[in-house]
Amino acid sequence: MSNTSNPALTELRIAIAYVKLSSIPEDISQASVSLASIGDCEIRMFRGPEVDFDGTPLFWLELFDHSTKTSLDGIGCHKIKDAAPIFEDFISQADRLKHTRSGRRR
Repeated sequence: MSNTSNPALTELRIAIAYVKLSSIPEDISQASVSLASIGDCEIRMFRGPEVDFDGTPLFWLELFDHSTKTSLDGIGCHKIKDAAPIFEDFISQADRLKHTRSGRRR
């Protein structure tokens, strides 16, 4: 992953993941698609709870730490364009955590 952010490429990556997520049958609970892995962290997209009103997010992004098996951050996204800065923030969080942990292992 490059350190330079390209919003159009980020939006394309998110759109592709959304198409993959949408193609997973709805009867599969907790369906998710991985967007990136950095160190022990994974950024993934998943469906939110099915609710019948206009405020329902299109999808959720989550920053998940596999070493602690916990969600570090997550947010509902209503538009792909709005998800791009969230994805970039999750990349930064995961990168900082990776560098913090690699510093402790020395």
